[in-house]
Amino acid sequence: MKIYIAQMEVIPGNPEKNFSAIQKFVEEGIAAGAKLVIFPEMAVPGYLLSDLWEENSFVERCLRINESICELSEKVDILFGSVAKEKENGENGRALLYNAAFYASHGNFKTLIDFGGVKKKFLPKTLLPSYREFEEPRYFSDLRKLAQTMNVPVSEILSPLDLGEFKLGITICEDGWDSLYKIKPFEILQKKMQAGDLLVNISCSPYTQGKDRARDRVFGAHAKNAKIPLLYVNAVGTQNNGKNIYAFEGDSSVYDAKGKSIFSLPIFEEHGSLVNFENGIVSVSETEAPRKTGIAEVHQALVYMIRKNLARFGIRKIVIGASGGIDSAVSAVLYSEAIGHENVFLVNMPTRFNSNTTKNAAKDLAENLGCPYMVAPIETVAKTLCESLAADSFVRNNVKMDVVGIHYENLQARLRSAAFLATIASVVGAGFTCNGNKSEVSVGYCTLYGDTSGVMCALGDLWKTQVYELAREINAEREVIPQASIDIPASAELSDAQNVDEGKGDPIIYPYHDKLFAFWMERWQRNGIADSEELLSKGFEFYCAQLGVDLEFFKTKFRTNEDVMDDMRRWWHRYKGIALAKRIQMPPILSVSRRAFGFDYRESQLG
Repeated sequence: MKIYIAQMEVIPGNPEKNFSAIQKFVEEGIAAGAKLVIFPEMAVPGYLLSDLWEENSFVERCLRINESICELSEKVDILFGSVAKEKENGENGRALLYNAAFYASHGNFKTLIDFGGVKKKFLPKTLLPSYREFEEPRYFSDLRKLAQTMNVPVSEILSPLDLGEFKLGITICEDGWDSLYKIKPFEILQKKMQAGDLLVNISCSPYTQGKDRARDRVFGAHAKNAKIPLLYVNAVGTQNNGKNIYAFEGDSSVYDAKGKSIFSLPIFEEHGSLVNFENGIVSVSETEAPRKTGIAEVHQALVYMIRKNLARFGIRKIVIGASGGIDSAVSAVLYSEAIGHENVFLVNMPTRFNSNTTKNAAKDLAENLGCPYMVAPIETVAKTLCESLAADSFVRNNVKMDVVGIHYENLQARLRSAAFLATIASVVGAGFTCNGNKSEVSVGYCTLYGDTSGVMCALGDLWKTQVYELAREINAEREVIPQASIDIPASAELSDAQNVDEGKGDPIIYPYHDKLFAFWMERWQRNGIADSEELLSKGFEFYCAQLGVDLEFFKTKFRTNEDVMDDMRRWWHRYKGIALAKRIQMPPILSVSRRAFGFDYRESQLG
């Protein structure tokens, strides 16, 4: 049998557009001689939709599209993911919904559950993830609950679909990531299958750096254990939950019966590939496209997310505060690649604290990229505001409006973003960016309503050390980012104490603090300050080894355990205090790691 893998872009919340894409791929599959076309999980509605699932009219639109897809199956079988709905309500008092797989053939849906008089023309997902950004149990029931209502084990009702020539074992996304679940769909299916059959997993799985290796390990093992080939079909596109923006990279893969990945579709692009399946052997005649790895892959993912989401937001131009520092420089490159350098407006907003080094770097960056560039000094505006406030006073309180020190530093940051950049963006018909990185977001080294403002935060899931790594990758072939932006200390340049020409900069010690903050924030089993204290109690060598910090570098910064503890307590207090208040008001973060701030990392203000 010839099988066409349709790695389609799934548009969240737009079943009609998704149907058009499905129709196009079905026609391609027929033209290629395929007998079966396979689409991703939730190919009709989209995946990250939040409480849109509570809107009954939207669900009904999806159900109508399901029927329209069924009508397309006269000439070719179609396996796709969508929402299924029961007549009765679920435990939440709303419609009982499933994240389900459908198999259409000759204009009809095949029965995928047939046990004890219960017949269903769809297969519910067995395992519903409820961690990180996932919260499927909030909206959907699953095969486990269906089995419970039937008073039978899942193994009784989960069976492969008999297509005559072979049996097809269908699973949906999380069903393959079953290591922490008691019920294991692949093990259930393989007991009912044999050599010559085929496994398939339809997914809508978000991108994280290095996930391809984990995916190959997991799904390769399923194929190897069953001694049956496996097709993994994932979506492309971007989707968001309001606080995080995710890329779906595709990377759909074909695994042979030994668990080896013999072919993967290109990442971050719609693509259809024909798979030959005969006598239990899978083959693909197409040549696999080379794929980027490491920070180059992250670079590709960020540009992809920026391009797709600005288009979805209807934003064609962007304004960036170009300080001459590394974050704004990397952001400018990413946005230029995503929407074109002519649509990226760079604005340098100096005060007396900004060095010629950074001002020249900002200008050089604009020239290297070919972006529109403007110098808009903010010193006069800041001075006028301070003088105006100094002349004002409260009734019934004698506090003086002296805007000095940290207050003046924050004023500069707010003028740059909330006043200058927002106004310039309005005039040129653009959005403006937040250039913050994950290190600064972790401990609140940013100004609320200042540099935390913007339409989205492209670098918010990259530690500062990764931003530098990305800058070096950008400059691999030619100097796009001025070397000065890479060489100078990271600095906000908001006071004389942050003079980069004198080697002064931010109080965050890179890369040590990145590793410490990641230890608190990114580990699967969450760590607190007590956990880092315990590591430190075993000595500097053990502590640094566990965090992944160079011991000799660490010793140049800290002499005693108490020095380390004082520093640790200071940052922990910020991490759980003022930084938390700032984080929950951040714009959406482009997510590329195993844990991103936002809806992935949910926080409550407890103190």
